[in-house]
Amino acid sequence: MRVKLKTEQLDELKQQLPFEVVLDQPRDVKGFLEILGHNMPWNDGGGMKFGDSMKRPNRVAFSVESTEDGYICDVHPAFACYVSNMLDKRNDRD
Repeated sequence: MRVKLKTEQLDELKQQLPFEVVLDQPRDVKGFLEILGHNMPWNDGGGMKFGDSMKRPNRVAFSVESTEDGYICDVHPAFACYVSNMLDKRNDRD
């Protein structure tokens, strides 16, 4: 699944980690997304709460391309749902 993450959205997501993340190029974004993917929640049955897969994917980010105001990311569909949920929760608090 291809998603576009704007720089402002990446800034919101960076607050999920306990250390500062510097995103200067697509490879940085790809690595950052993989780190976020390690925190994807699992339900009691072992499946993901986001998506139908019963097996945790080995990778969640496959490619990242730079755009003028952010990045186009090719990611696992369950991870796209997870990121969307994180951004929605941050917007609800504002």
